[in-house]
Amino acid sequence: MAPTQLPYTVYDAFTSKAFAGNPAAIIILQPDHGLSDAQLQLIGREFNLSETAFLVPLADHRADAPHFSIRWFTPQIEAPLCGHATLAAACHLRAAHPELQGPYRFESRVSGVLAVAYDAATDLYELDFPADVPVPAADAASAFSMAQTWFPQLAPADIKAVSTTGRGYLVEVAETVDVSSVINSSIAIARDILVGQCVITAPHAPTAADPSQVHSRMFACGSGIDEDPVTGSAHTRIVPYWLSKWGGNVLKCRQVSARGGDLDTVWRREDGRVLLRGHGVKMAEGVLFLGNGQ
Repeated sequence: MAPTQLPYTVYDAFTSKAFAGNPAAIIILQPDHGLSDAQLQLIGREFNLSETAFLVPLADHRADAPHFSIRWFTPQIEAPLCGHATLAAACHLRAAHPELQGPYRFESRVSGVLAVAYDAATDLYELDFPADVPVPAADAASAFSMAQTWFPQLAPADIKAVSTTGRGYLVEVAETVDVSSVINSSIAIARDILVGQCVITAPHAPTAADPSQVHSRMFACGSGIDEDPVTGSAHTRIVPYWLSKWGGNVLKCRQVSARGGDLDTVWRREDGRVLLRGHGVKMAEGVLFLGNGQ
């Protein structure tokens, strides 16, 4: 029988301060929770955050080897991968269930096994995600033309490259472009990328105030997310993209949305994984009342 009440917690992920980063709602369900996919989608719509994550303990789940299934829902669709809500899930498990010994293992439907470790010395959570290495768009002329409609204020010379990824497009723009102020066309992005992401990124000269080496923003307008504040999954593309150009395996990144967030990252080329490190801040908790028939 489906529950009538569900406890939830909201964390801001990829930030160490409140009202920044990317908020995600976390709900732990029992294996026999009885909620349909349609009901999970309604809950995602109700929270109206870029993602709501549902965790279910698996058969081999133990305190010394925590193991959950994880699913992520935007207000409109189920997402195949989500970094910030996975980080938020680990934050919640560590705070609410201190008996669990990390790393936390999460089984996703599409993206395989994801692990999150916590480093007490730095207060950083480390996500172990599959890399999605961008490749140059096959039809460069068409890709550049689309990118111009996605970001109509940019001059053609501002767009340096357009790549395709497993989940959409990555657009490199010139270092002289202030990525934080770029205006996007939600209509054009939703038209060309029905379900997927459009990432815009540029190099950044590190400063004391902002030590990041790259800036980015991410739009998933066809999935009901005009702009995602800080996107872990986008960095599974951003990191290999820039490190393929520059060499090395470490990159400091900042997503320069209005909320903003920071990621310390590592590209493990040998096994095709990207490590994403960030903080999380608890923002809210409560009970969701499902009501009759839900």
